[in-house]
Amino acid sequence: MIRFLLLSLVLATPLAAQSPPPHRPINPLASTRTPLAYQPMVDFDPTGSRSQVTVEYANAIEYSVSSTATYLHDAELYRLTWSGTRELSPTYWTSGSVSLVGSHGGFTDEFFEWYHGFIGYDQPERDARPRNRYGFEVELPGGVHYAPDADGLAPGEARFTLGMRHGPDQQTALSVVLPLGKGGSLSRSQPGVALNHALRVRALKPLLWEISGGVGATPRSGTLKAWQHSLFGMGTTGVRLQLFGRHSIYGYFFYHSPFYHDTSIPSLDNDMLTADFGWIYRTAGGREWRVGFTEDIAPTDLGVDLTLVVSGGW
Repeated sequence: MIRFLLLSLVLATPLAAQSPPPHRPINPLASTRTPLAYQPMVDFDPTGSRSQVTVEYANAIEYSVSSTATYLHDAELYRLTWSGTRELSPTYWTSGSVSLVGSHGGFTDEFFEWYHGFIGYDQPERDARPRNRYGFEVELPGGVHYAPDADGLAPGEARFTLGMRHGPDQQTALSVVLPLGKGGSLSRSQPGVALNHALRVRALKPLLWEISGGVGATPRSGTLKAWQHSLFGMGTTGVRLQLFGRHSIYGYFFYHSPFYHDTSIPSLDNDMLTADFGWIYRTAGGREWRVGFTEDIAPTDLGVDLTLVVSGGW
């Protein structure tokens, strides 16, 4: 393996200024609250515009009980996102995206059980639940009960971003996130605003290291309003390594501040940490195809156990 990596470094062609793919939470208790997302560096494109389609499919299982509260989330989640970016000048750019979201009992529990067994990760909550059966329920002090049904494909959110480059390896982005009408349990119900700053370090010729941080706000609303945070923070750090030809691999960590407070359920009250990793192929014409995974790092947070991410950009 070490010899392969060393050979890849030697054979690597010059690396264009590229970034890992974007990321945002998919658990509806998180995604409907935070306006924050990992915003990769957007390099100036003289052609003026670009587009990307991303498909995410996640398997969630979480069961937590305290003396006064209960949280169960057993579902498979999916999200389809189209995004477009347009250059305003070599310094400024703007982008927009729309998403469709859905959830159901699923059909992949057996595969994910095998995968977690293969990596040695024990999931007693999965063993206690029937396979491929939907369950989503939150019981909080005071008799509060939140149990949304499974959704078909429903509107998610619309996101509009204005970005400013501070040179080739630094940028600031301001985003406004809006609900797309009435939807299901995965659909955003309140607008939000986010500010993100990113810095890229060219540590080694075939290696790009990127770090970012952001703050955001969303008004409290709904059944869980009394326990919701309205201000959020996030941070990311990750790398992209070109191996050979037009092939690259990437990996990065995504941290997010807590979404809820004082529920007595650690999965709701804790901050979140996930890891993204995958493979990228860039065609001769500049298109990029990505296949990756998002893995939950902490056992008691709102990160989803495993998410498959497939995207294409042109």
